[in-house]
Amino acid sequence: MQQDPDHRALAALLDWYVESGVDLALDEAPHDRYADSARAAVAQRPQAMDTRAPPIPLQPQGAESPRRAAAPIAAPDEAIRAAEQEASSARDLDDLAARLADFPHAPFRDMAQHFLFGAVTPDARLIAFDAAPGVTEETSGEAFSGLSAKLLDNMLAAIGLDRTSASLAYVSPWRPPGDRALSPHEAAIFAPFARRRVELARPDVLLIFGEAPARIMLTTNEPVGKLRGKAFEARCGAHVARAFVFSSLEAMLKSAALKPAAWRDLRRVAAALQERC
Repeated sequence: MQQDPDHRALAALLDWYVESGVDLALDEAPHDRYADSARAAVAQRPQAMDTRAPPIPLQPQGAESPRRAAAPIAAPDEAIRAAEQEASSARDLDDLAARLADFPHAPFRDMAQHFLFGAVTPDARLIAFDAAPGVTEETSGEAFSGLSAKLLDNMLAAIGLDRTSASLAYVSPWRPPGDRALSPHEAAIFAPFARRRVELARPDVLLIFGEAPARIMLTTNEPVGKLRGKAFEARCGAHVARAFVFSSLEAMLKSAALKPAAWRDLRRVAAALQERC
């Protein structure tokens, strides 16, 4: 049966809502959510007890994210400032993972099934940053387990590294709805946690895959195409690491034409690791 134009338009609108992460229908009356958030904060001030969840393992393979009540909505700048304060308070990587998992203003926190901090190797000299888990990781509950992760494993093997000698990290530990790219505001909320991770882990070299990780680690708005083929100094708190930017892993899977340039950059990475021995 052929649908009339109104039905097709409604179906297209619902698809757009799903891709945008809309998961709750509101009534037609407008609400001042910032005022609601302020009232909730005032109501919580008399409570002196620490309600933060206990620390969780760095890599809770297969563990589902606990379902929480929706957090009060914060203004964009307030959410970023809260993220900076929370990340800077982390004492070590375990504490950072726990604080990020419990951060109420984190995008996708209450929509994704799994919290995936990454594949952590203590004292690794190299950290590879991807934007977020994909559908394979979301389904399995295992970080870096999809096709893009296999490509990353092959890239590491090309310079003599593997998961026992390198750490793999996500900017967002939760899969975005529809595997869409992180918006600039979402990346800005995750940025303090990602930079604090580098400051605590103190790697010599960063491999940066795609736009959101590059924007965060290099504090730049330049497109990835202008950043490839160069070495950068990534300053994360008190630590400075040598950084190299690559096309996203997904882009390299789709276009073999990007791989020769990636191979040339990997040779520069190997040289940088050798220099810092």
